[in-house]
Amino acid sequence: MCSFKTMIKMTLGIGLLLIVGYVAFPAFQTQIAAIAPYLLFLVCPLVMFFMMKGMNNPPQEKDKKQDQEDK
Repeated sequence: MCSFKTMIKMTLGIGLLLIVGYVAFPAFQTQIAAIAPYLLFLVCPLVMFFMMKGMNNPPQEKDKKQDQEDK
C-alpha cells in the first residue's frame, strides 16, 4: 500500500506541475486539461514505483568508501 503522506505530496506535486503547465503553455491547455484526471488517478502506482525503485538500490558506494577509510 502507498503511504498516505507520500501520496498527498505526489498529488500536490503533480497538481502543481499541471497548473504551471496550464498557465505557461496556453497552446496546450486542452491537452493538459484532458490528461490531468488520468495523472491524478495514477498517483498511487507512481508512488509505489518510485518507492520500490529506491528500496532496490542500497547505497553500496557509501559502504565501500567507509570500509576503505577504516583500513
